[in-house]
Amino acid sequence: MSKARLQITEGMRRFLDYPKFAGPTRMLILETQYFFDQSWRRAAAALGWQTASVRSAMTGSLTRDDIQQLFVCIGEFKPHFILTSNYAGMDIAGLFARFFEDARIPYVSWFTDTPRMILYGREMHLSHYSVAATWERSYTPHFEELGFPHIHFMPLATDPELFCGEPADTFARALAFVGSSMIQQTDEALEKHRHLPHVLEAVRQAFDAGRVNRETFAEGAATILGGDLLTSLGASEQRNVELLLNYEATRRQRAAMAQRLAPLGLQVRGDAHWLEVLSNVDGAVGYYDDLSGFYRSTAVNLNTTSLQMRYAVNQRVFDCPAAGGFLITDRQADVSTFFDPEREVVTYASLDELEDKVRYYLGRPEERKEIVRRAQRRVAAEHTHAHRLQGLETFLRERFA
Repeated sequence: MSKARLQITEGMRRFLDYPKFAGPTRMLILETQYFFDQSWRRAAAALGWQTASVRSAMTGSLTRDDIQQLFVCIGEFKPHFILTSNYAGMDIAGLFARFFEDARIPYVSWFTDTPRMILYGREMHLSHYSVAATWERSYTPHFEELGFPHIHFMPLATDPELFCGEPADTFARALAFVGSSMIQQTDEALEKHRHLPHVLEAVRQAFDAGRVNRETFAEGAATILGGDLLTSLGASEQRNVELLLNYEATRRQRAAMAQRLAPLGLQVRGDAHWLEVLSNVDGAVGYYDDLSGFYRSTAVNLNTTSLQMRYAVNQRVFDCPAAGGFLITDRQADVSTFFDPEREVVTYASLDELEDKVRYYLGRPEERKEIVRRAQRRVAAEHTHAHRLQGLETFLRERFA
């Protein structure tokens, strides 16, 4: 049975057959309220690109006006490529994907969460013009299995307009972690499995046996729980199992880090559920307005990476030093790809090592400052959103110019 698609007339075909990547790059953003949307615009402006955006959606339906605006924008703006996050804005029926294919416009989705939790059981229309950009290279085989013809490694980066500043000489606090406790997310994922007690028991046993780790999660829940159990579940239930594993593992490692360092005066900023873990807790810090200053006014910032990243580093690794803050982060494989591990970043592989390094660096402000300055120079030279868009443009030009 043929899939529905918009018919492109011969006149429309001539109208849409404009040269791609000729002249200043033109990027159309499917705006879905991810924090990347505004950063992409600023990065594109710094590169001398032209941008347009249309309202889209992460979940739910688009209005008739939204759909009309999308097609009007394509006709008037004539983008060289379309960019969205986590496949948001792409309708379930694949109608937009078929139109972008017929219009010969590359459409890129930058995945910054595991694609299995986003695309489980989803009907997609993939074509020569489909591009998956991924922040975590271990998911490349999964994108290949799904049928994406073009896969681009596109790590996270920082927005230098949001995160900038000189390292401080005085500090409002000695030690801090900013982030969710993941308790509410875990509770919600558990609730979705109340009718499947055998799944909850399998998850408990997997954690007790130490089978839940970055390596096994990258291979998929079947590696952790067994293929027979997973195939007995529907697509939505399989997705929920992945969510539960990711949330619970991340909750545990964040709680363990906070409890270990509480005696050193650790302050946690995030949701109210942190009070179930320790007492030195305050409210969330706004990403756009307050986080840069918070990093800078903390002597030692901490980082721990969620389970879904086997090799990748998260946003803090770029944002914190860019803001002028000193960071100690867990030793993800990609850290040494992006920074000089001897001069630009401080890492740990265990809570024992983390505690030792916190004690060491709390007493060495000048050493911290030198590390921050070196990391800032590295971020400014290689790890902004403008750098990521440049890399993406090179990838696209080689295939679609």
